[in-house]
Amino acid sequence: MLSVTGLGMAITFVSVSMLPVALPEMSTGLNASAAQTDWFMLAYLLTAAALILVLGKLADIVGRRPVYLAGLTLLTISAALITVVDDPAVVIALRVVQGIGAAAVITNTTALLVEAFAPQKLAVAIGLNITIMSLAISIGPLLGGVLTETVGWRGVFAVIVPLGVVGTAWAAVTLRGTTRSGTARSVDYAGAVLSVLILGALVYGVDRGGDDGFTAWQSAVPLAFAVVALPLFWRWEKRVDDPVVDPTLLTDRFRGNAYAASFLVTMAEGAVAVTMSLYLQGIEGRSPIDAGLQITALAVGTTVMSPIAGRLATRVEARVLTTVSTLGTATVLGLLALHIAGPASGIPLVVLLFGVGLSGGIFKTANAAAINVGVPPNRSGMANGLRVSLDNTAVTVSTALALLLAVVALPPALREMVYSGNAQQLSGDGVSSLTTGFVVAVGAMSVAALLATVPAILRGATPTDTQFDRATDTSTTHTFTTGSRA
Repeated sequence: MLSVTGLGMAITFVSVSMLPVALPEMSTGLNASAAQTDWFMLAYLLTAAALILVLGKLADIVGRRPVYLAGLTLLTISAALITVVDDPAVVIALRVVQGIGAAAVITNTTALLVEAFAPQKLAVAIGLNITIMSLAISIGPLLGGVLTETVGWRGVFAVIVPLGVVGTAWAAVTLRGTTRSGTARSVDYAGAVLSVLILGALVYGVDRGGDDGFTAWQSAVPLAFAVVALPLFWRWEKRVDDPVVDPTLLTDRFRGNAYAASFLVTMAEGAVAVTMSLYLQGIEGRSPIDAGLQITALAVGTTVMSPIAGRLATRVEARVLTTVSTLGTATVLGLLALHIAGPASGIPLVVLLFGVGLSGGIFKTANAAAINVGVPPNRSGMANGLRVSLDNTAVTVSTALALLLAVVALPPALREMVYSGNAQQLSGDGVSSLTTGFVVAVGAMSVAALLATVPAILRGATPTDTQFDRATDTSTTHTFTTGSRA
């Protein structure tokens, strides 16, 4: 099972991390407009973010095997087709298909591990899976650069095809013995549609806000819709018998605080890579390859720590591990802000990025395992889909806000210079303003990590199996079966 999920995560995340490097040549090769180039990324991001909850719920109903296999198949076929088409609009449509496939794979990965591993070994399995994901993220930019320079941008998609064929075939064989997780008495169509619209509007609005400003109608309208529709979605999910998202996942003290901590930590870490890439190239004048190698330290730190954290999680309370890691992340990000400002410039930036990766590896492993404690099998996809959905939303929000804070003091024309990697052409005052912006952006990330300490502590001790057994015999069964009417 670990080999199946590891292959799925590798295929999904290496494809994601390769594309930004190839995007300029892809735009030129397809003769795409600036808006079309933006949608090469946004179509995938929007689709994956919007469908993670729905596909997690679908897997709870029909079984993980068909949904997971369908996701890998869609990823493989769409990648193969992108290598031969020349119409930017068709490429965007195929990127939507890839987003559907990625959502199906990502939302079911942890749920498959939950079903395969005993509780005392689950954290180890999740740690190893996160290690594989981190390796895929770390080698993606380098592999993407090599493929783009040697065979062209289509090579970034072509390399996914054989991996996808192997991954799909292996999953088909390995998952043959799995059973359906559960059945639904009714399908929550309204909740499914609302969740897609809310998540899609939120991701699109934040993305547009980062480019056009949050007062522009392209950002304000979808964000306003998300704000208005969210409480309606919450009320509906509390009333329906078989919801897309059971509100008790969030109202339960232990699990609800775990979700909150995950969202805040992802807000803290989600924009570090893109922010530091702009800083290294724009302020320090590093080449893209040099900047990429330094940023790889993030993934290397997570890769090193995740398997260790998995073993620690079998001996140490999740509350302790997550609290230590959030404090560590806040401290290292604070030092990173001071490095940019000057007082901590003696600490190599690559060391600080490695430290962020280390603390992140502890948190991701321990928290993901803790969220699954006591979740019934027919809610596992929902529980993990909610976590991934919150994390994806946090990455989008974090990136938009960090970029806004970094360039807010610059006029719009100069902001484009920063985004294109030409910040070294700024005047002395412009460089000073941009440097201050980076300090503020990273400082805000540190504050988010510090805030994550609060829910990490408030979650309390991890409930024992006995406690969950008693809960399952009484109110928990009713809650997870009939929604949250109890």
